[in-house]
Amino acid sequence: MQKVPVNRLLIQPTVQLKWLEQHKRIEFLVSARLQSEFLWLWRKMGSQRFSEFVVQKETEAYELYNNDHLFALLTGADYIRALYPSFAVECHQPNLVWSIESKRA
Repeated sequence: MQKVPVNRLLIQPTVQLKWLEQHKRIEFLVSARLQSEFLWLWRKMGSQRFSEFVVQKETEAYELYNNDHLFALLTGADYIRALYPSFAVECHQPNLVWSIESKRA
């Protein structure tokens, strides 16, 4: 499993995808608070694309424009989920873990 320290979190979603395709699981070494914020917004986003979610009036309150790490996680997860329906998120394991199966949409 690829481990991603917080200082590498701002990489492009395409790089996150390459790591996932290679390892099937990646683990983000991020704080419990960031994991909780991500999971809460990820669930709130539901099946919407991030581009739709982020422009909604009620989303402004989360000030994603001031939270680069959270923005990067949501963007990356959305990008990967669009390509891999099997994309899964696990939080507090003790870190944030993303996984995919080998079949691409």
